[in-house]
This record gives sequence, C-alpha cells and structure tokens, in this order.
Amino acid sequence: MTKAALIVPKGSKYGKNPYLKEFLERNDIVSKFYGAWETPNLSLLTIAGLFPDSYDLRFIDEDHGQAIPWDERFDLVVVTGMTQQINRAYEICDAFRRRGVYTVLGGIHASIYPDEAVKHADTVTLGEGEIAFARFLSDFQKGEPRKRYRADRYADLGLSPVPRYDLTAPELYSSYSIQTTRGCPRTCAYCTLPVIYGSVYRHKSVEQVVREIRAIKAVSPNAFIFFADDNMFIHKEHSQRLLRAIAKEDIAWGTQTDISVASQPDILRLLRPAGCRWLFIGLENVNRRSLELLDEKQWKARLCGEYPALIDAIHRAGVYIWGSFMFGTDNDTPAVFEDTLRFTLDNGIYSGSFTILTPLPGTALFEQMKAAGRLTDLDWSRYTFWDVVYKPQNMTGDELARGVAWMYGQFYSEANSQIRLRKIRTNLQKNHIERKTNEDRLDIAQRG
Repeated sequence: MTKAALIVPKGSKYGKNPYLKEFLERNDIVSKFYGAWETPNLSLLTIAGLFPDSYDLRFIDEDHGQAIPWDERFDLVVVTGMTQQINRAYEICDAFRRRGVYTVLGGIHASIYPDEAVKHADTVTLGEGEIAFARFLSDFQKGEPRKRYRADRYADLGLSPVPRYDLTAPELYSSYSIQTTRGCPRTCAYCTLPVIYGSVYRHKSVEQVVREIRAIKAVSPNAFIFFADDNMFIHKEHSQRLLRAIAKEDIAWGTQTDISVASQPDILRLLRPAGCRWLFIGLENVNRRSLELLDEKQWKARLCGEYPALIDAIHRAGVYIWGSFMFGTDNDTPAVFEDTLRFTLDNGIYSGSFTILTPLPGTALFEQMKAAGRLTDLDWSRYTFWDVVYKPQNMTGDELARGVAWMYGQFYSEANSQIRLRKIRTNLQKNHIERKTNEDRLDIAQRG
C-alpha cells in the first residue's frame, strides 16, 4: 500500500505578544474557553476522504502535541498551514524532501504565495482541495504529478467527501468541526476567506451534514461540535431545514455567524432546541467610525447602533454570544479598550476574542498597508492576530499590544466575569418568562 502522512504543523497559537504571554502564564481561563477551537484540522481530514483504499493514511497533528515520526518511511507527505504556521510547514516539507519523500503543500497561504511555497514542496495546490488536490492525486497515482494545481472553479459541496474523523486520536480533542457552507457575501477588508471561497454562498445538503455529525459521534460520542462555516445562516430556508435535522441528533454545538441572525426570528427560535449553545459573532468594534474602515459596504457600521438590541434578541432565544473584537483601525485610540470592556459588561457577552487588526496576505488590508509602507514585519509566524505587524495610526504598537492583553485580563477577571454572568442570567430569565407566557397564550387560544 502507498503510505501517506497528513501533517498539521505546530503554530504560534496565542502569538509572541509579551504582555499577552504574561497574562496567559498566570491565567488558564482563556485556553479553557478556546477549547472549542481545538479541533483537528478539517482541511486535511476532508482531503483524506479523497484517497482510495489503496493508501495507508496517517493523520499527524503536531499542533496538538503529536510528534512527527521522522524515521518512518512515507511515500507521500501532505502539509497545510495558516500564515502563522507556514514557516513550520516549510521546515517539515524541506526535511521530508531531504529524505526522498514526495511532498505536497496546500492551504490559504500557499494559495496566495505559490512562488514562495513551491520552493519547499514538490507540489503546491491552490484553492479548494476537493478540486486541486483531487487532480494532483489522480496524476500522482499515474506517476505524472505536476508542480502546481489550481482550482479553476469553486467546489460543489454536494460532492465533498465525509471527513476522515476516524484518523484522529480522540483523546486530543474535546471538539470536532464540520463545515456546512462556504462563501460569504460580506466584504471585510481584513478577511482572507473570500479569496479562497468567494462571495457566492454554497452549502452541503442536510443529509450530508447529518452523516458528518454521525461520523464524529462514532469517533467521539460526547464531543462538542463546532460548525466552522464562514457565516452559517445566510440561506434562511436551508438553515431552518438544517436546524430541524440537527435537533434530532442530540449534540451540543456552536458556530460562526454574523449579527443579522438576530433579525431572523424563525432561525432564532430553532437554535436552542437544536443544541446550539453559543454563536461566535464578529462584532469587531464598538465604534462606528472604526467599523467604517473595515468593510467597503459598511454593513457592520450601519448596524453598530443596533448591537445592544440585536444581542438582547439572541440572548432571549437562550443562546450565548462569543463576541469577537478587533483593535487597531486608523480610528482607534487607546480609549477603545475601556469602551469595549464597558460594552461587553453592559451587554452580557459570554466569552470574548480580542485581537489585533492583522493585514493577512491576500487581503485588501495587506495591500493597502504595503502600499503605504506601514508593514513593520514580514515574519509570517507573527501574523497571529495577537502581534502588531504594522504601524498603528493613533497609538503606538506597544500601546496596542498592551491594550489587547489588558482587555483579556479585565474581561476574564473574577469580578467582571460575575458581572457578565449576572447579565446572562437576567437574559435567560427573560427568555424563560417570555417562553412560558407564549406557551400560556397558546394554551388559552387552543382551549378557547
């Protein structure tokens, strides 16, 4: 059998920000909350589903502590990595090539910088793996692999294989991920996802998603499931069908979406009964002027004033909010940190992700910063969202790095956690009272 290794390289995870590092060393609450993101790499598990049975596959997750078996003989090594992992991905490919092993490198960074990536791997795949990697695999089996394979269209998700969750070591993960959709119509200047997945919304069938849920449960029956979609609930009718099906699977889960879900009562009422525990929502900033710089259509900026009411609607549906905030736009001053903390406490944000605006390669933001001569570091391992790699406009880089660490310390402090918890409990009580009132009204109407 042809022996292949699928390798996830170790990354920087929380970055090299010394102030954040000091906080994380004395407080493990962030890592506990972020456990939901500690899922096995879905890209590699998905392309693993493309291999025929004639391959002996190994999934090696260095990012979760598994050692790479350098002395084991493989015929093929496949590596992927985000920008902050890419230097390590290059090291892995270089080391296996020296051992005479054929190497393939894919992922968002390699797709954006193929000329850089091809210096380290025998083949580079660009774009979605269901197309690019499938073509490579066909040629590799014939002994005719090329240096580059580019996906010339977006993948039909109806043909996407069930990820090979069975290749993972379940003891490493408390969560597993499923991607039900790709594509996002929003135009956020800092986001790389449209570069690879485009703005056209695509989704798997309800039946496909159910199969993937059951494949995870076969490996890890009690795993929390994270739906790793760019923006899960864009297609309303499909979302409702999917939520009704998920409700029958008895799972607890969270997902990524945007704040517009709060304006969709038909979806909100299905979330909690389907097992949804929290929604990860990119609120990004509490300052409208800052939001105006992040999206050319200014979609989030227009909604900024409605954030409290929209958050309240989600809470009344019995679902927590994991709020994502990004600091360092050209309209941000050091006051943004205290303003954001106050907002999270006033609105009962359950968990928070606080990051530094990062001009990722391939984004409009990167090109703008590069053209203006504002990039200060091209060490890809620092493109983590917690390190400052450009010149901020209205604060120093040190103030920005310190501010993010301060935000984590304040948000997750015992005193402020209690404030947020009381707010959440109040909202859940509202939900219970409203639900009971509605049930009573329905009962009266039926008896009347």
